[in-house]
Amino acid sequence: MEFDYTSTIYIYEKDLEEMVNRVNKGEEFEDVYYDVMAWYDDCDYYNCHLIEDKVRKEIERRLG
Repeated sequence: MEFDYTSTIYIYEKDLEEMVNRVNKGEEFEDVYYDVMAWYDDCDYYNCHLIEDKVRKEIERRLG
C-alpha cells in the first residue's frame, strides 16, 4: 500500500552558518551535512536525505 507523506525539517540559521564555515574551510559538504544533522531529532536525521540537494544549493549560494 502506498501513502503520500509530507514533513518539514527546519534547519537553524546557526547550523547553516556552521555548514557554510566548514565547507568554506575545505570540508566535504556530505560530511559536514550529516555531521550537523546528527544533532537533530532522529526523525529529522533519518529524513534529511530528502532535502540534501536543497541544503547543498543553499550552502553553495551562501558561499557565492
